[in-house]
Amino acid sequence: MKLAAKLVATALLGTIPTFVLADPKPRSAKPAPPQLIASIYAGNTDIWAEGCNGGIYYSSNRQARAWCGENSDSLGAGEWKIDPQGRVCHQLSWYWPGDNRAGKSLGEETCISHVVDRWGTVWRSWPNDPQWWPLAGKHSGIKKYSGMKKGYKFHSNVKQARSRLGL
Repeated sequence: MKLAAKLVATALLGTIPTFVLADPKPRSAKPAPPQLIASIYAGNTDIWAEGCNGGIYYSSNRQARAWCGENSDSLGAGEWKIDPQGRVCHQLSWYWPGDNRAGKSLGEETCISHVVDRWGTVWRSWPNDPQWWPLAGKHSGIKKYSGMKKGYKFHSNVKQARSRLGL
């Protein structure tokens, strides 16, 4: 059970990008439209900037898969959705090696808030974080999606972990 808690904590800490500067919520910001958020997340991997050398993949069919290099025999699997307030929410079950079979623990639902400022920049903020991080924007100088990489970057790692876990 301690391993599951460590995986969840590492995953949450790893999602906060450190390569861009955070700001307070832009004054002119309003909730991002769900369609815009879906276009940013679907089919992409959100790379966790620190803490585990991994990330979470948001598939176009609303499945989510997470993997952390520091715990390469473990993985997270679940679903993601976008609520009307422009939050991306995901809930993962974490799997790790056990004695005779894989251990499993359901993690808490995590929701990442998104807003759009008057210049069209999309910002995001993690639970209990007062800072807002630029994610995407036409005029913000941000390349495509900050922190996001096209495709399922850890597919082979997840596949190997699933095999080792007997899933």
